[in-house]
Amino acid sequence: MSAGLHLVLLMLLCVDRAVGRPVHGDILEIKSVSGTNSALECTTKSKPGVQYIAVRWYKVGEAPSPRLSGLLTKDLPSGPTQWYIGVEREVELLGESCNIFLRNVTCGDSGMYMCHLAAPVGQQNREGQVRLTVTDCPAEDPAEDLMTDTYLVVFASVVLLLALLIFLISYCSLKNIIRDRNRKTTKETLLDSNKTLNEKDLKLIYTLGPKVSSPVKYPYVPRTEMTQKLQEKYQEKMASFFLRVSLK
Repeated sequence: MSAGLHLVLLMLLCVDRAVGRPVHGDILEIKSVSGTNSALECTTKSKPGVQYIAVRWYKVGEAPSPRLSGLLTKDLPSGPTQWYIGVEREVELLGESCNIFLRNVTCGDSGMYMCHLAAPVGQQNREGQVRLTVTDCPAEDPAEDLMTDTYLVVFASVVLLLALLIFLISYCSLKNIIRDRNRKTTKETLLDSNKTLNEKDLKLIYTLGPKVSSPVKYPYVPRTEMTQKLQEKYQEKMASFFLRVSLK
């Protein structure tokens, strides 16, 4: 029972894909000259007995972006003709047929056109393609287009590399500026620490050490030339000591 159910589902899936996929016809080649009128035949092969819902015409974009640009649509069998928004080219259906008529063709009209027949539910859509070539227009050189694309890629790569180089230079410059500023601040601190201590600073130095219950009294020593030299040496030693402590 399970195998039979899987077989039925597989058959339904195949039928659904076959019905939903449009049938393509052969590509018809039509040549024209600038300033003349040209009729494009709908090469779609309709299935006998099927009443199609609508006919639609598109212009197919060239590679690498073959997008469809809608031209006109008409509900079959006798609905009004409607044009897609943005269509600047004058195009119309020929009578009650599915063919279209272009007046005063130009070089811009060259290209691939597609005729699409929308089928009712359960039937396949039909599509046909027509290529219009305006013979008196200059042929496009694929090599030139490829060269243009190559130039664009090279230009974009160069711009990207320049932007990366500018970023690296700016980053290194900013890093050096910050480093020099830090060095300058450290140097100024060291220079300030070499200054001669005044009497107030010496009093603070004398009071360093463990606290005792009673103040320490120092004997009075008269200021002579010898004591002044000793005091200066003491100040220098204490300054170098605090300098080493601050650097640690």
